Amino acid sequence: MKPGYKILLIGILAIILLDGLGSIASKQLGFKYTSLAALSFIIYAVVGFFATKQRDLKTGVLMAAATGLFDATIGWKISMMLGVNAGVDVTPLLWFITIIFVTGSAAVCGLLGGWLTRFVKRGV
Repeated sequence: MKPGYKILLIGILAIILLDGLGSIASKQLGFKYTSLAALSFIIYAVVGFFATKQRDLKTGVLMAAATGLFDATIGWKISMMLGVNAGVDVTPLLWFITIIFVTGSAAVCGLLGGWLTRFVKRGV
C-alpha cells in the first residue's frame, strides 16, 4: 500500500473512532455531537500534514478532503445508527449541504496542515 493511502486509512479509522465514541457519549451525556467538530478538523489537518510531508501539498489537500467526505457520509451514517444527539432533524437537504461544507472544510484544514510542513521542514 502506498504511504499516502496509509495516512488516509489512519485518518478514516480516527474518524470512525471519533464518530462512534462521540455519538455514544453525546447520547449518554446529553451534549450536541457538533461540539466535537474541532476534533474532526484536527484529524483533517493531521492527515493533510502527513500526506503533504510524504508526497506533496495537492495530495495532502485531497487526502484531507477524502477524509472529510468519508466523515460526512459514512461517518455520519454510523453516528445516526448509534443514536447520536445531533440537535436537529437530519433531512436529505441538510445532509447534502453538510457533505459539501465538511468536505470543503476538510480540504482547507488539509491545506493548513500541509502548509505547516513547510515550517517544520525549515525548523522554524
